[in-house]
Amino acid sequence: MTMPNALSTVRGLLVIPVIGLIGSGDPSLALVVFLAAAATDALDGPLARRRGGSTAFGAALDPLADKILVVGTLAALALRGAAPAWAVALILARELVAVDVRARAHGAVAASVDGKAKTVLQVAAIGLLLATAAWPAAGLSMAANALLVAATALTVLSGVRLVLRAKQTTADPA
Repeated sequence: MTMPNALSTVRGLLVIPVIGLIGSGDPSLALVVFLAAAATDALDGPLARRRGGSTAFGAALDPLADKILVVGTLAALALRGAAPAWAVALILARELVAVDVRARAHGAVAASVDGKAKTVLQVAAIGLLLATAAWPAAGLSMAANALLVAATALTVLSGVRLVLRAKQTTADPA
């Protein structure tokens, strides 16, 4: 396994301790593990390009690891009452649609700027939600919820744009 693929795999697997830490009531340690997992996303792409390009396996694994980390952590937060279920449902639905669209596409449907931005916003929102749970007296709740609303809105928008791009790549030229 290549180093970039190993980093993506670790990112996806680190959701397990994050969920466990949220469930056991240790959001501060969950935040540390979550941020370490999220940081691997900044490393795997540049590392793959520096080592001669990404593989098809890596191109599929990287976004899957992001989805597992984000949706798993948000679901755990929702179960603890620290995130709204509607946001989890919308983000999960978008990610399932993205997987389906990419699986059905005749060609590659590359990640877009809005798709990458939504991942950054999702990670920031989750980080702030975890910080709010860890230190409730810090007064971060409004900012965390506002950031989650923005992340969810961008998630839905990027999903719609992904579907439209996929339709353009599969449309027969007239």
